[in-house]
Amino acid sequence: MLSASQYIKIRQKMIVFDQAIGNDQTMGQKPKHNRFEDIARHAGVGTATVDRVLNERGGVSVKTMKKVLYSARTLGTRRVLPEIDQRTLRIEAVLARKHSAYYDRLAKAFQMAASFANVPVTVYRTHIDDDAPDKLAAHVRDVASYRDGIIIYGNNHPNVAAQISALAHQVPVLTISTDILHSNRHSHVGINDIGAGQSAAKLCEAICRGGGQVLVIAPEKHAQSLQDRFGGFTEFFNVMGKRDQLVIIKREPILDHTLSKIRNIVRQNPNIRALYSTTNDDMLEMLFKSLQSDTQNFDFVKIVHDLDKETITHLRSGLIDIVIDSNPARQVLRAIEIISAHHGMATESISELVDFQIFTSDNIPESYF
Repeated sequence: MLSASQYIKIRQKMIVFDQAIGNDQTMGQKPKHNRFEDIARHAGVGTATVDRVLNERGGVSVKTMKKVLYSARTLGTRRVLPEIDQRTLRIEAVLARKHSAYYDRLAKAFQMAASFANVPVTVYRTHIDDDAPDKLAAHVRDVASYRDGIIIYGNNHPNVAAQISALAHQVPVLTISTDILHSNRHSHVGINDIGAGQSAAKLCEAICRGGGQVLVIAPEKHAQSLQDRFGGFTEFFNVMGKRDQLVIIKREPILDHTLSKIRNIVRQNPNIRALYSTTNDDMLEMLFKSLQSDTQNFDFVKIVHDLDKETITHLRSGLIDIVIDSNPARQVLRAIEIISAHHGMATESISELVDFQIFTSDNIPESYF
């Protein structure tokens, strides 16, 4: 058994050793935030960055993580340090809420993202009404400091664009399915909407080659993807010198007014051979339901965008002829891959474009989301 004097001598030597390696347990011990400051100074970063790395809060590139962890090990930090290979990406998905089947599919794809992504990921989903762009911009600003990436599905609005631009050097911000112009966003993931509109136009032009016109339902102005589809469609007919074959109808704020206009045009114009809509929403579904009792007047080809339960039923019954699908699940996966590449978790070049698919009653998929 050690005597009291021997114990004191050994304890004094231990204190001197602890002080030498920076692990002083005496009254002069540095508090935790000072140790973070030492690591931050050694790594050349801020203490907030050290906190995000050591406590695995996200929002830090792999390169910076490596610097912080190297400094922590060099300074002899006595704690379990995170492993970079096991890091889980924290991604914010901000969705402007819309009453459409496509919105529901996109939201479901984000919900299931962790199960089909190639990297560990947690997706935090926030739904904001599509008529509240300032609220969306404020939310993006508030979450940017603790997310590894932000994916936005929203309308083309200058306030949102300005906020994205302000965060350009802090966190990768991507737009998905529909772009936000002049935003300096990191990437836009989606289909070639102009090409999708042109494909629909080529089908309609072929249908009307022997005569007839196409009824085109113009989209709302704030959705860039729909504007691109509409632009691709109408430009094709312009180039062909057949603009007069288009009968364009603008949507009214009240759905019933738009439906009445469509019915009146069709009944008064027996030359309508095809209908094209850039989207698949509540108004279009109301139109198709009304057509079920008036198939004689509406006996022409109908081309719309994006699958859902109703459009599949209408494809099978012949009420709809062609659906051009945007594959939202593939878009979500591609957006996650781009963010993971930004953080050094993937090295190959990743395309922002996702192929659209054309479905008829003969190739309806067994499952989709």
